Amino acid sequence: MDDAAQFNACVYNLIQLIPPQKVTSCGHIAKLAGAPRQARRVNQLVKLLGQTSSSAPWHRVISTSGIVADHSGLGALQKRALEGEGVSVRTGILGESRIEFTRWGWFPDHAVIPSEVESVDEWGA
Repeated sequence: MDDAAQFNACVYNLIQLIPPQKVTSCGHIAKLAGAPRQARRVNQLVKLLGQTSSSAPWHRVISTSGIVADHSGLGALQKRALEGEGVSVRTGILGESRIEFTRWGWFPDHAVIPSEVESVDEWGA
């Protein structure tokens, strides 16, 4: 497995660990994956998961600023999924969907991926 596939699998497995009614940022997932400068790459993977029939809770990963990004039209789906879990999504002054990290955030210092979690690479990298 090459580095890109390993990173993708790590991101996928980290997303699986986010508890219901919690959100984290692309930047934090990148940090947990050992690549703190790869938040944009995480964002691309989250977008790709949202466009597939993935069972991964991709909707729990939002922008580093707490905004539910549009993701080429996936923002409304993400907002509905979060609200369906009970997460409060408020509308910002510019009409953007925002989530308060202080209430809904999941930011562990490190994450241990259980050995039973498969390194599934749903996006084919």
